[in-house]
Amino acid sequence: MSSSPTGPRRDPGSAPGRGGERLPTRPTAALVRAAIVGCAALALAVLLGRPELILAGLPLLVWALIAIARRIAREEMRGTTPAVLRLGRGVIEEDATTAISVRSAPGVLTTATAPMQPHADLSPRYGSLSGDGEARLRLTSHRWGRVDVGPVHVLLTDSLGAFRAQQTLPARALQVVPASTVLDAPVSVPTPIGVSGVHLSTRRGDGTALSEVRQFRPGDRLHRINWRVTSRTGKLHTNATFTEQDTDVLIVTDTTADVRPAPWADDEAPSSLDMTIRATSAVARHYLTAGDRVSLFDLGHLIGPVPAGTGPRQLRVLTDALSRSRREDGLAKPARRLRSVRTGTLTVVCSPLLAPTTITQIGELVAQGADVIVVDTVPPSIGDVSVLRGRSVRINDASSERFWPEAWALRRMLRERTVRELREAGVPVTAWEGPSSLAPVLLSLSQARSAPRMRRS
Repeated sequence: MSSSPTGPRRDPGSAPGRGGERLPTRPTAALVRAAIVGCAALALAVLLGRPELILAGLPLLVWALIAIARRIAREEMRGTTPAVLRLGRGVIEEDATTAISVRSAPGVLTTATAPMQPHADLSPRYGSLSGDGEARLRLTSHRWGRVDVGPVHVLLTDSLGAFRAQQTLPARALQVVPASTVLDAPVSVPTPIGVSGVHLSTRRGDGTALSEVRQFRPGDRLHRINWRVTSRTGKLHTNATFTEQDTDVLIVTDTTADVRPAPWADDEAPSSLDMTIRATSAVARHYLTAGDRVSLFDLGHLIGPVPAGTGPRQLRVLTDALSRSRREDGLAKPARRLRSVRTGTLTVVCSPLLAPTTITQIGELVAQGADVIVVDTVPPSIGDVSVLRGRSVRINDASSERFWPEAWALRRMLRERTVRELREAGVPVTAWEGPSSLAPVLLSLSQARSAPRMRRS
């Protein structure tokens, strides 16, 4: 096994002043003023014969000479050590905080200024802080996705304030994963598919869940003999069990559009894309924890397809795909189509149900035999008729000439017809209102599958 001749790969921002690199410095305005005023005072003292002027200029010259001598003694004639940008954590959850560290050499006054990011808070508030050799800011992100921290403007000054250097550090990517919501729903599925897993099958077979105690038959395994019943009845009895199965869970996300909440909603009200991603993360975490196979297909181009997988690794793959996506990527591209799906696959479609292509895709999934559940992710404030008063809605003490609330109210009424048709076709539609949104739907699906059916002649 050969090793790379270049050696181990290192983070370019991990070693200040690597390779002897120096950042050129220049005199500050204070040093220039001190030199000019000091020399002028000495010259006037000599020309005018007034020695008291020496007392005015001598301290400034002494300070300037000390600053220059100190720079020569520390071998800083070629410049100072460049600053580096580090993130405390490269991956955080929504509403979590990470540290932004700008580090230079000890004894150097370091001032860092970071630009403000949408849906994120900086501490200090306006993202500017000074420190001795290091400036540490804190960033709290309230939205999932990729956040670019930077570019950060850095001002480096020596301890006497005589020489300074400016530097712009490139942005670093911060991944913000959706909050780890625990879905309050049963792990049972309508149609188990696989031959091993946590879901009980309706047929008897090799498993651990007790079905019944019956008389021993040829072919039964000896270790399943129930000796307690055998000793009581005098005949061999064995334990019959249910087989344990798993299933395929397919999550279909609709990221073709991002419907913002109404202007009169709360500042932290989520958009349709936020609700879609949070619902996707919660459903994936729920079924991966139960041991099922979970895959993801995006009708848009924001996330990209994720093949089926199980276990904690698949959960990391899904959350990583969600956190690397940018909110504005892929919104203007045409929707993709899911060609085929395995019969009996539990399919959870997270969509605001506004695009005709999404409705068509749901119909195709039902026709292919999938158990489809639709999670409605349109913001509740969209189409809210409680704000309508027969005149324009005032927002920020200003009246708009466009009747957007009325337009969205009409659009929501048209959308209700689509929701009604889906329900009449046997597709349950539930609004995403948090971890308990899917519980009644999954229970009703399981009960419908297990209910007795009339035999056709």
